[in-house]
Amino acid sequence: MSEETNETNSATTADATNPHPAPPSDYRLAVPEGWERVVLDPDRWGYRIDKLVNRGLRRTQATPQLKAALAERMREQAAAAHANGGVEMYLVNQVIGQVPVSAGLVVTLLRPPPGTAAGELSDLALSLGRGDGEVTLVDLPASPAVRHRYRRLPAADDPDGNKLPVTHLDIHLAVPHSEQRLLLSFSTPMEPLADALVTLFDSIARTLQWMA
Repeated sequence: MSEETNETNSATTADATNPHPAPPSDYRLAVPEGWERVVLDPDRWGYRIDKLVNRGLRRTQATPQLKAALAERMREQAAAAHANGGVEMYLVNQVIGQVPVSAGLVVTLLRPPPGTAAGELSDLALSLGRGDGEVTLVDLPASPAVRHRYRRLPAADDPDGNKLPVTHLDIHLAVPHSEQRLLLSFSTPMEPLADALVTLFDSIARTLQWMA
């Protein structure tokens, strides 16, 4: 796996007169080789996405129109993730053996509204448990977390043409010494490989480390 580091954009810092520990300013996450990282910065993702599309389709007969449509779809995904607080996303489209594998990860920094507290992870688990899927409280090396696995059917007009259920794994981590949460949102449309890929997603989540 390769390691990536990204700032958590922490809103508070400690100084010599503050006896309370400061929240981490960064995190480090290890992902498998072949997972392409896109920083969710509107000034940066356009060039990165165009580069990924051109590299991914260079050995195909893809037309310029197809390349442009794929890049636009990825830019829309980046914009939607960024609007929800996303700080980076990872995309993977590989052939392992003779099996095509598709998956993604969006990392989102969640802050409670001004003047409110984030609440306990146990409360989040109870709230998510009222919906569908599997919800558990887990202890990851970085911090306690809520693990939520569920499936969603694509919309009838899904632009990618997906028909099979998409498997999601959301990992909600408490950012130490803060009211923030870090959300790792994994997904894959590969229904036959869902269990194996969820095992991989869990292993990626366990690599997360906080940095001072």
